[in-house]
Amino acid sequence: MSASTSVALSRAVHSPSSSGSVAPPPSRRGALPAARVTMATASAEVDKAAALLAWLADATNDPGIESRVALGETRHGRGLVAVRNLVPGEVIFNVPFRLVLSEDHDEADASDLPWSALMAARLLEERSRGGECGRWIESLPDLVSTPPLEYTELELAACEDPKTIAESRATLEGHLAAYEALKPRLDAVGCDERDLRWATGVLHSRCFTHGPRGTHLAVPGVDMCNHDFAGANAVVAVVTSPEDVQGVRATAEIADVDDEKIGVARGDGDEMFFQLRAGDDGVEQGEEVTISYGPWPNDPFFLYFGFVPEGNPNDAVVLFDDIDDIAMCAARLDMMSIAEAGERAAAATVAFAEEEKDGGSGAPTRMVITREGIDEGMMRACGAMGFDQDAFDALLEGRCRELLRLYPTKLKEDRGALMSGTLTENEATSTLYKMSKKEVLLGPLAAAAARQSGAAGTIIQA
Repeated sequence: MSASTSVALSRAVHSPSSSGSVAPPPSRRGALPAARVTMATASAEVDKAAALLAWLADATNDPGIESRVALGETRHGRGLVAVRNLVPGEVIFNVPFRLVLSEDHDEADASDLPWSALMAARLLEERSRGGECGRWIESLPDLVSTPPLEYTELELAACEDPKTIAESRATLEGHLAAYEALKPRLDAVGCDERDLRWATGVLHSRCFTHGPRGTHLAVPGVDMCNHDFAGANAVVAVVTSPEDVQGVRATAEIADVDDEKIGVARGDGDEMFFQLRAGDDGVEQGEEVTISYGPWPNDPFFLYFGFVPEGNPNDAVVLFDDIDDIAMCAARLDMMSIAEAGERAAAATVAFAEEEKDGGSGAPTRMVITREGIDEGMMRACGAMGFDQDAFDALLEGRCRELLRLYPTKLKEDRGALMSGTLTENEATSTLYKMSKKEVLLGPLAAAAARQSGAAGTIIQA
């Protein structure tokens, strides 16, 4: 029986300011749908990455890899490109777990250091040994510019988001503390803080998560896939059956394949594989092979992947942290007195506590708005506080205006700064980040203006 499981592409970064997992994959800009690309061999970094596919073909005994994909220059840097038409579900390549850098849970459980720092130390140790994965390590980018590790204070401040700035600084502090703790190991392989910073940035931007514990995995080859929300044409899965390794089976029919390696590549001995497959619509020749890193807001993309996806439908802004936050906002907006707001919040809190006793979800927290709509939790909270539709709309619009006023600059100014050509690349990325947040907040205000315009039009027509 064949077995495969999909891989969670979730945030994968334990920052000092958060006890939860935050997780990433590759660190390139989001790919545009169906982008046509050209093969590239010019730069040294491209050459290193191109050599990676030849190494992967040899390491997995699948020479057919280079007949399916090659390295290409896309509009967002290097990426994988289909050399021929790939049919739906076709295996592009398999990466056995012996080639995957995986989080060591025993090490993590015995340490309070961030997962990324521990894995970064192991990556540097592997680089020093020059082992089987040396070619992959050589292919990694020389720099992954992310706010916590590489931005200047000025570049970080350009995002104009206090919480994001605080998380970035906390992550940097965690990195520096990890360096002090790991210094003996790093000294032993001739590495310093900059080396650890490089390796941590690479892993922040490249790791997948898999399994019930959210194990972080850095996967050679797959890490060259760019991100695309709507147009992703490939998927990633973990495979535990030889029957799923069709790439090697097909290759065996047209090329000499080492019998001993076939056993490894097909999964004999219960070996697992990280598998890249064409999606349901296949991939056309010359098209970039893209995957979706997950339905996340822009925050993890910005902080840990180093880019901001264009038009991210999942980008979100936190409107309210809890019910008391809603009550205080309603009072600030003169929708009710402070006393009435407090009474409504207290009554709603009691109602949600009773609901939770009966198996319900309890009081909503961290209520957000996205480009696509409003958090259901906010609607539940406002309903429990006795808000009708008009009151809800007034609260939503008022809160969006409050948050917009907190930004030092307006959206028009941000666009002008981008067009000026005076920003560094990092400042431009920070600017794109805050622009998206402002666009999310402007959504309800635009909808309200449209409703008013429509109502006025109806009156005139009548």
